[in-house]
Amino acid sequence: MMLDHAVRAAVVIPVFNSGATLTETLESVWAQTYPALDIVVVDDGSTDALTIRMLDALGSDARVRIIRQENAGPSAARNAGIAASSARYFMPVDSDDRISPTYIAEAVEVLEKYPHVPLVYARAELFGRYSGIWRLPDFSWAGFLIHNQIFPSALFRRTDWAAVGGYDESMRRGREDHDFVMRVLARGGEPHRLDAVRFFYRIGADGSSVNSSMSRDDLIAAHARIFRNSTQAYVDHAEDLFRFIFDQHDQIADLRFRYAALERFRVGFPRIVSAGKSARDGVKRLGRRLRR
Repeated sequence: MMLDHAVRAAVVIPVFNSGATLTETLESVWAQTYPALDIVVVDDGSTDALTIRMLDALGSDARVRIIRQENAGPSAARNAGIAASSARYFMPVDSDDRISPTYIAEAVEVLEKYPHVPLVYARAELFGRYSGIWRLPDFSWAGFLIHNQIFPSALFRRTDWAAVGGYDESMRRGREDHDFVMRVLARGGEPHRLDAVRFFYRIGADGSSVNSSMSRDDLIAAHARIFRNSTQAYVDHAEDLFRFIFDQHDQIADLRFRYAALERFRVGFPRIVSAGKSARDGVKRLGRRLRR
């Protein structure tokens, strides 16, 4: 299929105190092979000097449009960036991640060719503290109703963004991307995954992810919000949801049966278990010192 390169796409990069990684992200976006590309950087109220200096310098770069706003969270930043461009297609890219040079072109080609596909993403790799293939499960409604299976850097249509009311700006503690994709997919169709690594997700120095840094109460509140925003999707896929829940129940029961003896030992002899953990941690510390 011959692409109409007059069809504009846009990358929206929310920034909050991430000057240390922003250049790497921008270089991956500047390297895109798709020519009709807008790049919108949204400063979500950054306060650190490095980020502010970088954004000031970018203000004179014709390749980038800078938007500045009071801190309002990633949803508001993405919405502001999308509203600022007249592009047909949009891809958010967080300011510490990277994308492959052909990602936008390949994703645009899919959306142009298949009007029933609402969203395009790709396979991904981790980099930073940990590296390697990011083994996200294949998309299924059964799993997606509970766990996000699609990272934020996916290409979607402006019309779908407008139809669902954009990102939910009340969700400031995480999972806003899961909520947005849920509402887009609930309009019909299923996502398309490019069968190649086109996205690179940074793992921070502490090894944490958004989910691991959220409290249990915040996770519950986020999922409750997703449910309320997409109640009909849960109704439409109720069988998928309960199939997933009962499959998880069976797996837990199997693990309890397999490791029941170890669990009894852990409960019955806590001092021995604690001593074993201390010895293990000591060996790890020694190994790190020897590798220096």
